[in-house]
Amino acid sequence: MSAHPIEALLRPPVELWSALVAFATAAIAIMAPWALMMPPGIAYAAGGVLGLIGLIRGRQGWRVLRYQRNMRRLPNYRLQSSQIPLSRRQLFLGRGFRWT
Repeated sequence: MSAHPIEALLRPPVELWSALVAFATAAIAIMAPWALMMPPGIAYAAGGVLGLIGLIRGRQGWRVLRYQRNMRRLPNYRLQSSQIPLSRRQLFLGRGFRWT
């Protein structure tokens, strides 16, 4: 196992599928309780709980989507050797560099 943590938000947003299933099941429970073989009172309660689960999972999936959408690739940054400022007191590293 790696000692470095893997970023959990760089994966597909699979929570959206469970949110969709929860919302669909909640709709079936509320609109057709006989299809799930439940009395209407229990079906309405189950529909409410499933709707809440769908909201929670949808929010989690939206968080993953929002994180991935807001990732940006840094622009290319190139300098010629004549453009690098020289100083005896400071070291110019540019805007960033890749550690290898």
